[in-house]
Amino acid sequence: MSEEPSNLSSVLALDSEHAAAFKQALARLLSTDVAEITYAEILDGLPTVDSFCDFHFIQETHPVFELRHDVLCPGVIDRTREFRAHFDPLQLTFPSTLLSAFQRTHPGTQRFELRLIELLAVSCHQIAVYLFNLDDGVHKHRVYEEWRDRPRERIRPSEYIAPAAFFHNDYVDFDQYPAGIADVVGYWAEARIFGGVVVFDRGPSGTECRDLFLHPSRLYRARTIFPPTAAQYAAIIDFLLGPAPDGAACPFPVVPTSENRWRHDPWDSMTRFHIFRDRYERKPPQGPKPHHCVRSELDWPELADEHMILLLQYEASLGKPVDQAAIDAAYERLKLITPSSPLWPRSKDPGPP
Repeated sequence: MSEEPSNLSSVLALDSEHAAAFKQALARLLSTDVAEITYAEILDGLPTVDSFCDFHFIQETHPVFELRHDVLCPGVIDRTREFRAHFDPLQLTFPSTLLSAFQRTHPGTQRFELRLIELLAVSCHQIAVYLFNLDDGVHKHRVYEEWRDRPRERIRPSEYIAPAAFFHNDYVDFDQYPAGIADVVGYWAEARIFGGVVVFDRGPSGTECRDLFLHPSRLYRARTIFPPTAAQYAAIIDFLLGPAPDGAACPFPVVPTSENRWRHDPWDSMTRFHIFRDRYERKPPQGPKPHHCVRSELDWPELADEHMILLLQYEASLGKPVDQAAIDAAYERLKLITPSSPLWPRSKDPGPP
C-alpha cells in the first residue's frame, strides 16, 4: 500500500502463529459494520451528515450540509466490499521494530494482545490513508479543499476549518505526519472504528506497550482518554482471537461509561504520562494548562461519586437513613483516579500516577 523503505516490513517477517493471529484479527475487524461504513465514507469523499455530527458541531456552509450528504452515494458500499474481498494483508507495511516487538511476545499473554492491537490500529489507519489518497469517489478532494481554502472575514468559535473533511479534533497536525493530511483521515478512521485513537502507556522509555487507552472525539461524550474496562477488553480479545464471533457481539466501537476509570486529560497525557502511539501524532502543549470552568461527569466519573457522597452525608446530617454501603463504594471508586483528575489533590488514597 505504500513504498517499502528498508525499515518497513510486511507480516512475512512474523512466524506462522503470529501472522495467523494478525490476519484473523484484522479480517474480523474489517468485517464489522462500523469499519465498512467508515471506509465507505472515505471512498465516497465526504462523511455523511450523521457521521459528521457524531464528532463535530453543525457548520451550515460545510460541503456535507450544503450538498445534503445524508446518505452514502450509490455504489460506494459495493466498492468497499469489493475492496475488502480482494484485500491482501501483505500489502500493509510496518516498522520493523513494531513487528519485532510483536514477534517477541507469547500467544495467550497480555503483551501479545496489546502488541496485536497496536498492529491492528496501524493497519486500519494505513488502509484509511490508502483509500483517501485514491481520491476517486463521487466527491473529490477539491470539493472540500475549495471550501476549506476560501477567504473568510471571521471564523465563529464553534467553527473549525480542518485540513480534511474527516478529522479527530486532537489529531490534525498534518505538517508533522508522515502521510500528511491523509494521516488526519487515518486517525479519524481509528476513532470511528475503535471508539478512539488507539494509544498506549509507553512508559518512561517511550517504547513500551503497558496498557491500552482510547482517545475519543465524539460530541457530547467523554473527551478524556480512557482504558477499556476489564469486560470491554475481554470482549475485544474474544472477538479478535476467539471462536468465530457472533455479529451481535461486536465490541466496536468501544463507548466510555462511568465504569471506565483511570481517565487522563489529553492536554498532558503524552508529555507527562507517556500515553501515545507515536510521538508525532500531537504537538506538545504550550503554556500553562487551561482552566475549565465547567467540569463534566462524562470526562471525570469520579465527580458523580463525590456529589453522591456529599448528598448522602447531607441527608445523614438531617437524620435521614442513608445507604452506608453506597457511600463506602463511592469512596472506593474515588481511588480510581489519575493526577489528571480534578479531584486528585483531595484524593485520600490516590491510584498510580
